[in-house]
Amino acid sequence: MVKGCTIMNLKIHVNFLKENKSMSFVGKLSGKVFQPFSPSTCALAVAALFAATASASHINETMTLENGWNAIYLESTPTNPVCADFFAGSPVARVASYRSDAYSSTRQLADDGTEIAQKPVSYYVWVPGEETASTMTALMGGNVYLIYTTNAWTKTFLGVPAAPRQTWRATSGETGFMNLVGVSADANDTVTAKSHFGEGPFGAALGTAYKIFGTKTSEPTFLPMTIGSKSKLQGGKAYALTATKDGDWPGVIGFLGASSVVFGLDDFASVTLKNFGTTNHTFRVTIIASADGQEIVPPLMRKVKDEHGDESWTNVTAGVSWDVELAADALAVQKFAVKRADMTPGVTYSAVMQIKDADDGGTQMRVRIPVTVEEKSAEEAAFPTGLWAGYIQMEAVSSLTNETPSAAAGKLKMNILVHVPENGTPQLLQRVAAGVDATGKIRLFKELSSAKAVCENPRRLSTVMMSVANPIVEASTYTMFSNQLQFVWTVDANARDNPFRHAWHPDHDGKTADYSGDVVSGDDLANYVSPVKPELWSVTNTLYLSWHKLNNPTAAIDFEHNVEETTAGFATWTVSGLISSGPIKSMGIFYLKRIADVGEIE
Repeated sequence: MVKGCTIMNLKIHVNFLKENKSMSFVGKLSGKVFQPFSPSTCALAVAALFAATASASHINETMTLENGWNAIYLESTPTNPVCADFFAGSPVARVASYRSDAYSSTRQLADDGTEIAQKPVSYYVWVPGEETASTMTALMGGNVYLIYTTNAWTKTFLGVPAAPRQTWRATSGETGFMNLVGVSADANDTVTAKSHFGEGPFGAALGTAYKIFGTKTSEPTFLPMTIGSKSKLQGGKAYALTATKDGDWPGVIGFLGASSVVFGLDDFASVTLKNFGTTNHTFRVTIIASADGQEIVPPLMRKVKDEHGDESWTNVTAGVSWDVELAADALAVQKFAVKRADMTPGVTYSAVMQIKDADDGGTQMRVRIPVTVEEKSAEEAAFPTGLWAGYIQMEAVSSLTNETPSAAAGKLKMNILVHVPENGTPQLLQRVAAGVDATGKIRLFKELSSAKAVCENPRRLSTVMMSVANPIVEASTYTMFSNQLQFVWTVDANARDNPFRHAWHPDHDGKTADYSGDVVSGDDLANYVSPVKPELWSVTNTLYLSWHKLNNPTAAIDFEHNVEETTAGFATWTVSGLISSGPIKSMGIFYLKRIADVGEIE
């Protein structure tokens, strides 16, 4: 049994209890013993760990243990986190995982419902040869561990990086309690406790940090490190510190929400950085390759703002860095996109994002988090493949005396459908039917009747701007869907929806206006000015869509850096054949949103 130790009014009771082959690692305060979580709970945690490490980015990490007691901060979860495997053949005799959030998750209530004023220290524990009784079976990144070893031992391993997690508890009035806090910094950096921890929730009253070491099994030694001294901290180690108040504080670099960048079936992901410090900080963000040589850095882009506040995309490759300057308590959203079209099926893509406090003389804090990409199945299409729905809104129109459009008295708004086949030419659609088949797959069809045969409750989408005889018009001019896109279609003279053919016309026989003479070609525009005019003629439409950066027609948007699920730009619609004096031109805007990433219309 390991006995309690009292060092400078600091008491940590480390009791290994063996009763009916059960074992627990407990903190004993004010005469009360607090049991840690059950072994079955830990087993579930291990299962989750294996699931988390199955497909993720990796770093190389080295655990260095001195003979005796060690306080270790683990920056990553080993690819094989099971303690029995990780420490196999080592001189490690005990491993205990410090649970900094135990107080918030194990609040005690008295019989009358009032809260008992106690703040327990909880641990998981693993002892070699006692795996079934140990309350901890696996290691997890972002945690602090107390390890006792009978000899010095070093191990370099592959692991999935994790962000630090730390709940601080006030130590004033607590007999013998200290916070065990890991240092997330490069092993080559030198930083004092004041620099690294000085902006935490403990405030200016923090005066002493303790280094934990010692070779006696029963009594680890706590070496005081006065905060104002030149004593240096080491990355990957943990220290005991006081605190003047409770609070969650991982260090100056923190995250809101997810502390990873994960591209699921979407092409977009983001991470929100927060400056948890009390002064301004500059965080340097770098994308680095995974330490697993089988994993390739995905083709990434990140969204940036220029001096005008306009956002655009820029490529991100391994080794590329950028700075994020944040005031105290401020946050910044880092937005990313992955170009799946540049990815090879079957290849594993992942990377590591490193965020480091770049201020000279600052905390030197470093955090590394995973960047992972879930591979899309073959039937799921890459940007911009799919069905885009939206509208055009014409706001200016030419006149009989002026070919240049001028502001109209009103706005004409019409629905628009654009389909982009996979590796094909964009198409303007008059109609399309969409539905979900029995396998849950979204499918597109040319006609509703075809959709009804394989889908339940399919829906037809249609527009009034095109002729029903022209259900699909391929683009005549296009630059990858985001620079220029032009569609041309003609409503035939004899088409049933020709604007000059209507139900009340006395004689739709295609003859001349006086209903005598030979049938003439409705497409012969020379007849417009001859004595004999055609009864019907065709109407040609040209729809031109364009995208311009900062509304500058000479600054086209680069498709590669314009990955969005919604897009907008300018529209010009030219109609020829309505009047003899020439075409009618109208201008306005358009808006499109991708509503299905299906590359085929059946």
